[in-house]
Amino acid sequence: MAQSTREMPARADGWRPTDPILEAIIKRCITDAEAGASRDGVREYMAIAMILAVLAVLLLVVGKSPALALLVPAALFGAAALYMVSKARPVPVQRAKTLAPMGGPGRLPAGYLVHPGAWSAGMAEHVAYLPESQLRAAADMSRTFPGSVDDLLIFTGTIAAQLPSPKQHLSPEDVEHRTRDLVRVGLPVIYNFNQKYPPEPAAPAGKGKKDKKK
Repeated sequence: MAQSTREMPARADGWRPTDPILEAIIKRCITDAEAGASRDGVREYMAIAMILAVLAVLLLVVGKSPALALLVPAALFGAAALYMVSKARPVPVQRAKTLAPMGGPGRLPAGYLVHPGAWSAGMAEHVAYLPESQLRAAADMSRTFPGSVDDLLIFTGTIAAQLPSPKQHLSPEDVEHRTRDLVRVGLPVIYNFNQKYPPEPAAPAGKGKKDKKK
């Protein structure tokens, strides 16, 4: 059974990633998805117009008057257009596929699990299956996690598999307790990894690829 989307998890410190380049790409993907939905029906109109143009040519070939060759296709096109308008329904934007050009929401850096733009562009649907405690724990660990969103979800799920199986119906207090357990186990692992394999510092702006020989 399909699960409904949920609200974006909020970190206690309110942090969210800021990357102008990624945010611009996400906005472009959203714009393209909305434009694709608004173009629904254009191909049908073009196909009808081409068919009626062929009909007009045939009427001229068989000796019908030019006026009749224009009026009949025009009337048919008007009737077809009115029918399509009366039957048309708004096409919802497929948010789950909005970020497909980027590989999907799961390929974004882990911090984008708590980014509003990514959340509205398919992240909510991407994590719809996730238990609430794992989603909250992943959000708490997203700032320092060195991989992608999917890597973070796998990491959190692996920790959850090592903990005692939760009850079938968790109370809000149970969810909070399990979230704390997941974070308590996961954060030291992430910290140790980052200490052992620190990210490479960004190259200073304007610096060439090769230093000049002394």
